[in-house]
Amino acid sequence: MIDYSEAPPVSIVLVNWNGKNLLKAHLPGLQRLDYPNYEVIVVDNASTDGSVEFVKNRYPEFKVIVNEENLGTAEGSNVAIPYCRGKYIFWVSNDMEFDTRILNHLIKCCEADESIGICTVKMRCFREGRPVNELDSVGANMDIFAFPVPRGINQIDRGQYDKPAEVFFSFGGAMFIRRSVLDIVGGFDPEYLTLTDDIDLSWRVRLAGYKVVVEPKAFLYHRMSATLGKTHNRPQKRYLSERNTLRTLLKNYSTGYLFFILPAYFVILLLEMLFYTCMGKWKMIRACWRAIYWNLNRLAKTQRMRKVIQSYRIVPDSKIMSLMLKRSEKIRIFFDFLRHRKTKRWRSYF
Repeated sequence: MIDYSEAPPVSIVLVNWNGKNLLKAHLPGLQRLDYPNYEVIVVDNASTDGSVEFVKNRYPEFKVIVNEENLGTAEGSNVAIPYCRGKYIFWVSNDMEFDTRILNHLIKCCEADESIGICTVKMRCFREGRPVNELDSVGANMDIFAFPVPRGINQIDRGQYDKPAEVFFSFGGAMFIRRSVLDIVGGFDPEYLTLTDDIDLSWRVRLAGYKVVVEPKAFLYHRMSATLGKTHNRPQKRYLSERNTLRTLLKNYSTGYLFFILPAYFVILLLEMLFYTCMGKWKMIRACWRAIYWNLNRLAKTQRMRKVIQSYRIVPDSKIMSLMLKRSEKIRIFFDFLRHRKTKRWRSYF
């Protein structure tokens, strides 16, 4: 049992960009959390919709950090770290509805096992203005090419994922991380802007010898793509995702494993671009080439970061890969498309 008279402090960090309407809907939930020792820090990425004034007037107890430009979710999240007084930092999105006891469950899980570096939650979906009993994710796994696989996505929640489990990574919209681990691995990679920054950070936490787990008793409701879906179309998201994925592979795998992974990765990427050619999706092809070009231009910087990461590595890639899916998720999705391409979800995918 936790002695809540000495409850470990938690810093909740929320990054916002022109999300005033989302803040109106979801900040009351952060105010009502049933935990005695937490602070809320809102990082605003140069919003122009009155978000900052709204938070300062309605929630004066919350800290507000105002960036002069939109730094994205990755560096935007990092900005808050020096201001956090918590033993744990809980990074959340601005589109979440929280169970009031979510922090209690996360704290209990992490305090019971010091080898846990990151703990994440069960996310249910928030659709058409109301919470529904459909899973968004219960933590996430990934394949050996860093392609994410959310556990339970689009399934009705019947309790099938209600046991705590080790997962490969936590989505950044609900990442509960031990502050002392951040002191070792650093924060999110500021080059990423958004997308896959959470995979990269979770991977680095694993390399440092810590676990990533999900505690399903801690749950929330997630409004899907409430911000990114309005600002980035499919090719733009494809570009960001692919460029960041390649950088993640280059930084985090050991040299020996890269000789195996990179050729297979590029073969799959070329097959993907061939598929887009057959489909006439020229913007998607361009997104893939842009991702490669971006990484070529930053190879020296990536190499410097790679040296830092490999210097604190204590876990071999053989153990890291044992936690990954050995198939290619992209290839699985391709065959799913062939079988179900006439369904609504695929008709509107591109």
